[in-house]
Order: sequence, then structure tokens, then C-alpha cells
Amino acid sequence: MATNLNPEEVDALMDAIREGRVPTETPSPSAQATAYDLTSRDRVLRGQMPALDSIHERIAAALATGLSGRTRLPLRVEPSPGTLVPLADLTLLLAPPATLCIISLGVGGAEAVAILDPGLAESLVAAALGDRNPVEGAKDGAELTPVGRMVLRKLLGILATAMGQAWQPYLPMTPEVARFEADPRLAVSIAPGGDVAVLTSFGVTGPITGRIQLAIPYTAIQSAKRLLGRGGLTRIGVDPRVRDAIAHELTASRVELRAILGRTSLTLSRLLELSPGDVLALDTDESSPLPLLVEGREKLAGMPQVSHGSLAVKLERGLRPALAAVPAVAIPPLPAGAAPALETK
Repeated sequence: MATNLNPEEVDALMDAIREGRVPTETPSPSAQATAYDLTSRDRVLRGQMPALDSIHERIAAALATGLSGRTRLPLRVEPSPGTLVPLADLTLLLAPPATLCIISLGVGGAEAVAILDPGLAESLVAAALGDRNPVEGAKDGAELTPVGRMVLRKLLGILATAMGQAWQPYLPMTPEVARFEADPRLAVSIAPGGDVAVLTSFGVTGPITGRIQLAIPYTAIQSAKRLLGRGGLTRIGVDPRVRDAIAHELTASRVELRAILGRTSLTLSRLLELSPGDVLALDTDESSPLPLLVEGREKLAGMPQVSHGSLAVKLERGLRPALAAVPAVAIPPLPAGAAPALETK
């Protein structure tokens, strides 16, 4: 609430203004506008679908193995992070002389488009037909013959099969090579014009170089958005040294093993009446196996016996069906009423 100043306060304020101790104007902060596309779904893709990277790496690994086997060349395939692009922006990528292949996903009639860089299709076909210098053989610019298209269909079938295997845990689909397209406008018709597509680039390196770009309509995978948000492995394969180190640490971990001799329940009045020499009946008999708890969970079973003067348990049921013979497990003496803790020798 504003208050009026008395004459002394007004004089003091004016003196401070004249002396420059009080600013007469408050500088306004410079406003900066940031452009933001409200139709962009890039945040949804990168923030809520981390499993896409794992899917693309699995596709790349299977594609590299398949292409190397068919062409008998040491080819490598590296994926790039997937991005969301409007279908209208794909027109520049679809322009000739790129090779366009429509892949049917087998999910609600959805289709994807594979875009091969100029010369890549011809080089792959030449290598698959036995040409040891496929890059030079593909420079003549001649169109693929019917036999060449048939071979290319087989090679891209490796990509379709890899897609089905990689997507299986998230969205079951049966991709198949449907057709080749020469008109970019027909290739863009895989989804409505206002839709966006997940675009991923698979870089082929080795004796043959180029890119295979795969565009999948976002609507085709939107039903699996929740599963894709759970994440996945970000690398294909594990370094054997890391695997062995983890296995060593895991097998060397100490776990608590306990055998339960039996259980019983008493009323509080009966508990207060107990005296030395009283016998408590348990809910097990001497011919029944005892449950063995590993870290508090029942995992094993065994029969009580005496081994070298100590109470022991002979295992009757192990962790695995084909568990090798296990020697008796010695149990050190414990106070009355305490559950024994087992130590293997």
C-alpha cells in the first residue's frame, strides 16, 4: 500500500536524486524471442523413446552381417540417432538418382521407405553378382536390369528381416519389400501429408560406401510409445573382458544361507510360563526336508544330519535340476531357539 512522504523525506529524496545516488529511470531488460516449433516432436522422440537407439543398432548389426555374407566383402554398418522430420521434407532425399524402396511393415497397412544413396544400390548388386570392384562397375550410370532389381530386392530383404527382429520386443511386425518407386511423390504417400516420420541413416563403410536411410511414419510406431520409453541396450554386444569381470564379481559375492528347523506359535501367557527343560514341538518331522533360505528366499531343501560332530544339512534339491553332488554343510553350535546359519566347507 502506497504511503505519503513527509516534507523531510521528500527533501532527502530530491537531494539523493540530484547527487546521483538514486537512479531516475529503471533500465528495461532487453527482450529476446526464441523461435519454437509447436508441431515438432523431437522432444518426444529423444526424451521418451530411448529404446529406438537400441533398435537401430540391432538393425545395423544384422544388416552388416547379411550384406557381408551376400557380397563377400567386409562391410560395416553404423546407425545414426533417429530424428523426426515432416514427410514433406523427405522430398529432397527422394529425388533421383536415389533408389527408393517401399517396405510394407505388416501393421495396419503401414509402409516405410528405404532411400539408397546414388550408386550404392548398383555397387551392392554388382558385388552380389561377383564383381570384385563393384564401385567402378557402378559408375557407368546404367539403370538396374530386371535381374539387378531382383538381387537388390533380396539384399533389402535383409534389412526388412532385421527390422522385424529388432522391433519384435516392442511392436511385432513382418516387414517385406513391397516395390521400388521412381516417383518421389508416390514414395511420400506412405502416410498423410501432415504426418512426420522417424528418419534413421545407416552408413555403409568398407569396399562399398554409402547410406541407407529408413523413414518410418510416426503413426506406425505410436502404439508402442510406452514400451519404447522403457529404454534398451544402447550397444550391441558386450566387451568380453567386462562380461568376465562382472561374472567374477557376481560369483564371488557372499550370500546368507539359513536352514529353518521348524516353526511354532505360542500365546504370550504360555511363553511366560516356559522354563529350562521344556520341549517345544515344531511343525516339521525328522523325515521331512528342511527349507534353506538364500538371502531370505527359499531356494534349496535338505535333510538334517550330523557331520564330524556338527549339525549339518545334506542338500536334496539344488538351484538347478542337474546340480552336482554337494558335500554336507556344517552348522556351528548356536544358542537355543536361534535359527542356524550355514557355512559351506
